[in-house]
Parts: sequence; structure tokens; C-alpha cells
Amino acid sequence: MRRSLAVLALLTAGAPALAAGEYDRALRVDVAVLQGDARLLADPATPAIRRTGLQARIASILGTLDMTARERNNHNPATQIPLPAVAALRADFRQGRPERFLRSATSLAAALPLDTAYFVPLVHTPQRARTGEDLYRTLCIGCHQYTDPHAVNPAPNLFDMARSTPPTEFVARMLGGVHGIPRTTLKNPFSDEEIASLMVYFAASHP
Repeated sequence: MRRSLAVLALLTAGAPALAAGEYDRALRVDVAVLQGDARLLADPATPAIRRTGLQARIASILGTLDMTARERNNHNPATQIPLPAVAALRADFRQGRPERFLRSATSLAAALPLDTAYFVPLVHTPQRARTGEDLYRTLCIGCHQYTDPHAVNPAPNLFDMARSTPPTEFVARMLGGVHGIPRTTLKNPFSDEEIASLMVYFAASHP
């Protein structure tokens, strides 16, 4: 999902640095998504083509996870994340043992829990439902209405995903799976309230 160019053009120029709390959240989001992808990779029911896409996405996240952890530590000197844990996770993935990688990812996710208090439990209101529907129909439906079963990394049906994905993982995917443009350092252009509104719409409606 992407905001239209017209909306993004209104954003300020330049590439602003993330705030200290955003580095911490970015790391926790990545770890939660990795745990979810590891779960799918270890599931025997996951199709082979989907496994290929998962492996590519996991490798991509792991490729920058060490840098994300270092940036997070630089901006949060009082509470340091042990970098060897990140290196161990990468090593487990490279060994090609999905079950072991899942255990490592689950352990790291437990050590770095994502704060989902704003989203879970989800507060349903008519205004959120209306806002979520408007956002989905304006910005998301073009990619997410239909899922290509032959794609390596298909754009998921967000309604099905909301109902079948563990809440924390779904929040992480909503926070980490939506990107802006280079001038905004590819930051998610949706506010937490907009994401909560989308979640209300996905949970209560059908495409």
C-alpha cells in the first residue's frame, strides 16, 4: 500500500532522521515480522513458491537488522540490545534449518516485545470503520483486492490476514509493511490512528 504521489508531495523535503523511539520500534517491528515469516517458513503447508518469497524477505530483513539494532542502541544508551543475538539469528537462517530459525526468532521476539497497546485490544468505533474503509478504497485496494497465488511475495488479502494472523504480528506487518518514499526515509506514511482504523475495517468487514 502506498499513499498517492499527490499526498506524498505535501511532505517536507529532505530525509529526516528517526527519533530515538522510532529506532526502537523499527527494530521490534522487524523482529516480530521475522518471527511471523519464520513461522510460515517452518509450516509444511506453505507452498514452495511462497517459501522462496519468504526466504528472500527474511534475508532482506536480516541484511539490515544489525544496522537497525546498532542505531537503536546508539539512540538508547541506557538499554542496550545484545548484538550477538542478532548475529545468532542470521547464522541460524543461513544454516537452512527452519525449525531452529523459528525458535531463535521466537526467543528474540520475546526479548524484544513490540508495544501494541494502541492497537490491542482494538477499539471499534463507527468513525474508525469509516476512516479505515476510505483509506482502503483510496490507497490499498489496487494492490490488495486480489492475491496472485503464483507470485513469490503476493500482496495479501488484508481482510483474511487480519482474521488469521496473531494480533501482534498483524500490527507489526501493518507498521512495517507500508512504505513512503526516499525523501521520507521510506517511513510508513500512515499514523497509528490510521492503522488502527484500517484494522477496525479489516476485522469488521469483507472486501
